[in-house]
Amino acid sequence: MSVGYLFPHDHIQIVGNTDVFFNPCKRLLECSELLMRVQTAKHTVDIWGEHLTATDFGKDGLHIEGKIATIELDGGLQ
Repeated sequence: MSVGYLFPHDHIQIVGNTDVFFNPCKRLLECSELLMRVQTAKHTVDIWGEHLTATDFGKDGLHIEGKIATIELDGGLQ
């Protein structure tokens, strides 16, 4: 199952609980096996899970894969 979200200037595609694609990705703010924090054009997105890896990081975007548990947009609920 694939779900795509199109925010102004940001495209985020979630495929199952194993893959997230960002286009564009301005910066990878934090990178560990448990948390990937991504800065897109307009948002900060936290990907929480297990065995997370960042691949295909370039001008066209970023691919995060692993066992994804939670995705928080702009810090989640506060």
